[in-house]
Amino acid sequence: MNIINFLLGAKLKPKRRGKGLSAAPEELELFKAHYEEHIAPLTRLFEKERITCLTTLRKRIYTSVMILAVIVLVALLYSAKGYVNLPWPLLLLPVVVLSWWAYRPVKEYKANVKHLVFPYIFSYFGDDFIFNPNQRMSLPLLELSKLLPDYDDAHFDDYVHGSHKGVAITINELKLTKEVRRDKRTETQTQFQGVMVKLGSHKAFKGHTVVIKNRGGLVNFFSDSFRGLSRVKLEDPRFEKQFDVFSTDQIEARYLLTVSFMERLQELASLFDNKIQCAFYADSLLIMLSSRDNRFELGSLFQPATFEYEFSQINREMKQLFAMIDILKLDQKIGL
Repeated sequence: MNIINFLLGAKLKPKRRGKGLSAAPEELELFKAHYEEHIAPLTRLFEKERITCLTTLRKRIYTSVMILAVIVLVALLYSAKGYVNLPWPLLLLPVVVLSWWAYRPVKEYKANVKHLVFPYIFSYFGDDFIFNPNQRMSLPLLELSKLLPDYDDAHFDDYVHGSHKGVAITINELKLTKEVRRDKRTETQTQFQGVMVKLGSHKAFKGHTVVIKNRGGLVNFFSDSFRGLSRVKLEDPRFEKQFDVFSTDQIEARYLLTVSFMERLQELASLFDNKIQCAFYADSLLIMLSSRDNRFELGSLFQPATFEYEFSQINREMKQLFAMIDILKLDQKIGL
């Protein structure tokens, strides 16, 4: 089903089949077992809720269109008879209110999925994994990374915390905005939107190393954000075309940025439209992934509520993070 068929009144009925689970062959059996035990029982409940949600949504869309049509018709009649000259921008108010009212069942349905299904998805990666839509990282600690752009306001969403081989993993969606004065008016400009990933380390880094998307050497070199850091030249020409590296410790930076790590970083970047930056500082590796997509949301509401796609996609991204921990040996206390 698509939006056109939906609006034209196509019959809504529960479905039990999705596109199937996707995982590496060596873990597929365990992957399916977790799904069948923890997630599959919830799909029956949410498939019924999905149909109810779509039914209510369609009724509210029809009602909203009729209400708006009456409002427009009345406004036209009054304007034609000269009773009142209604400012047409005022019609935006009922549009906003009715849109909020029509979409509310969808918002509630998605919130229920987050609270009931996603914790079971993340429990696959370990018993200590938690998912909380309202918890947030510490902004002052993120600012120490030297990655964050200039901003006025920060909005967090969907917090994940757990561990792999004893290494703490924290994930948080983040949107940074700034008020910009333009043509005698103030606009809210998005400075960053995406996912922050913080990986702990059993060894403290001696220096501070940042890997940023290549924006031109002179711009990066003279940026106040990187004061005290010097440019690091790497041997991999492919990596140098995509990223600039700055560090307070040249030896440690070259030790950390191995070919294996850079390949893994590029693989992870490919999942986020190649928009990725990271910083090694104190006892953490912070990865900043730019994306306008909400990573922890449902797919299309017109697809069955099997959650197979969501589980498979999150698993792929988490395995990339686990591989980084293994490559960098963040679980080991080794000298550099």
